[in-house]
Amino acid sequence: MSRPDDAAAQPPAVPGDALLHPLVFGAVLVLLLNDHVLKARWPSWWTGKLSDVAGLAMFPLLLQGLWEQVRERRARAFRPSWAVLVASVLLTAACFGAVKLSETAGDGWRWGLGTLQWPARAAWALASGRAVPGVAPVSHVVDPTDLLALPALLIPWWVGRRRCGAPDGPA
Repeated sequence: MSRPDDAAAQPPAVPGDALLHPLVFGAVLVLLLNDHVLKARWPSWWTGKLSDVAGLAMFPLLLQGLWEQVRERRARAFRPSWAVLVASVLLTAACFGAVKLSETAGDGWRWGLGTLQWPARAAWALASGRAVPGVAPVSHVVDPTDLLALPALLIPWWVGRRRCGAPDGPA
């Protein structure tokens, strides 16, 4: 008798569908709630770590989903890639570690995220009848204790592993 989590019992994968897994979707909601409500009302060590855990729980699968979307546009058949999952988890761990340990990497993160947020800030300013702001870096503190959140990478690893099945060939 097959178990419910067998690959045969699951519907066929769709590019980026790992982001809809309840654990991952929940991590996105926690990240948004924490960064936009909890940190403002109760700033603490805990709210900082909660953001790190939630972000690490979803980001590798976001990277994998973006890769899958691009790849699917060029390929006829789609299948989740074990190699892309591994690369996404390792790349997330390496970048997270660099940003938490290096001032230079942290500055790159501050300006990069500030640049990504600018279109939404500009649109909001225009809709509110205000002047369009310039690109501004986000707040960031280099903090080696944030590395305590790295075990959260087990969530995307587990979700992605179940989705990919056995390791495959080159992505």
